[in-house]
Amino acid sequence: MFNKTMHVAVDALERAIAFLLVVIAALGAVDLIVEMYNAVSERGYLTPDTILRVLDSVLVVFIVIELFNIALAYMKRKNVIATVMEAGLVAVVRKLVIFETNADASYVLMKAAALGILILAIGLTWYLLRRSGVCEPESAETASH
Repeated sequence: MFNKTMHVAVDALERAIAFLLVVIAALGAVDLIVEMYNAVSERGYLTPDTILRVLDSVLVVFIVIELFNIALAYMKRKNVIATVMEAGLVAVVRKLVIFETNADASYVLMKAAALGILILAIGLTWYLLRRSGVCEPESAETASH
């Protein structure tokens, strides 16, 4: 009885989290549209700074979508490793796109080195997982995106 109750509670929690991720992605998309409108209406065109802000918002929405895909795969009791790796790659790419170089040179160098190590770690992990068969690529018919 207790196990069944806990299973139902966990299932409801998983669904609630997935729903909240959809809401967050939708709000992020609305924010993106508002940000683009404000940026263009302010000057009539996008500046490099506003382009970076817009790209940052786009990548954040993609990260939330990847998190939603993780939640869906988890609820279907599928292997989530590939989706987690994709979300990690998008998060690191986001950091690279909005990389700021106007700070202290040693800080910028340390941050760049950390991002480089992260990219290598994620890439190597993905390669090893694919090679071992744990992380098989989805076929075109089963890919959800």
